[in-house]
Amino acid sequence: MQHVILPLRVVAGLSALVFVLDFSYEILISNSLQVRQKWALSTVIFILSVWANLELRPALKSIHSAIILRLQYLLLLQLGVAILRPVIGLFIDVKISQNWVLLYGIDIGWRWVFLIVYSILFIAIMDSIINLFALNEKNKAQALEDQMLASLNSLAMARDNETGNHIIRTQNYVKKLALRLREMGHYKDELSDEMIEILFKAAPLHDIGKVGIPDHILHKQGRLNDEEWQVMKTHASIGEAVLSSAESELQDNEGVIRKAFKIAGGHHEKWDGTGYPRCLKGEEIPLPARIMALADVYDALVSERVYKAGWSHQDAVNEIASKRGSHFDPLLVDAFLFEQANFQEIANQYRDH
Repeated sequence: MQHVILPLRVVAGLSALVFVLDFSYEILISNSLQVRQKWALSTVIFILSVWANLELRPALKSIHSAIILRLQYLLLLQLGVAILRPVIGLFIDVKISQNWVLLYGIDIGWRWVFLIVYSILFIAIMDSIINLFALNEKNKAQALEDQMLASLNSLAMARDNETGNHIIRTQNYVKKLALRLREMGHYKDELSDEMIEILFKAAPLHDIGKVGIPDHILHKQGRLNDEEWQVMKTHASIGEAVLSSAESELQDNEGVIRKAFKIAGGHHEKWDGTGYPRCLKGEEIPLPARIMALADVYDALVSERVYKAGWSHQDAVNEIASKRGSHFDPLLVDAFLFEQANFQEIANQYRDH
């Protein structure tokens, strides 16, 4: 959209000039404007209105938005008024007040209709242009966020000791859980379609903090000892720090990076307060992190590792159900039990090879 900003600025300037000239036209008519002058001014207004419509054409070709279509219609209306106004003047004889004084006495009869029309058109056109500039800023911010998200995803995948399919599986589990929670009537405000899509995009960054874990621990072929495990646990705090920097740079208050920040720092917390890194309890744990926690544990249970065989789906279901109210949010376990068939299907569809 960036390449149409200049044409939009020109459109804004031309429309403002047309508005001023339209208003001036009514004032001058009220003071016995000569016919030649009237038609000269009408012609200038018409040319500027046509010019504004032509300047909008690049935007019409490249932007598919209701705002740009609305602006097109408004500019066409402005052009229509530029044609209609002098034509009406040919057929309607109006008594002209010789003392048209804006602040002390106005007697211009039906011309008030045109003054109101000019004002409404001008306000609507400017509002549309402002909305288009706002849309452009939003698109630029989204492009920056997408670029950073892609970089962070690449970084997370490069350092993750899991497989790429783990990321695909967990983000699909997260989406299923969120949709089921909402269907059950829980967290409807927090789980709008937009927010669920953001959660889906944020989920792959849950273990980005592993960028700070030494290779000999991250890629160890076997179980970690106590000292190594303490180092591994720091990945939650490291992930928060990484994403906090990205969030600050993007000024991302409630977007993907913000949700990823909550997930990375909280997906190893437990409902009963025995998790890490902060021992948060119950609803102190952000909802995105609680959702991610269950999805991550299910995937860890059913997936095969060098130090363990994968559990059966039913054993994993039983284990998660047994941790209802201790490790996991009870409502999330209920949602998981409703969605367990979909979890199994996702696990089979994206199984590691």
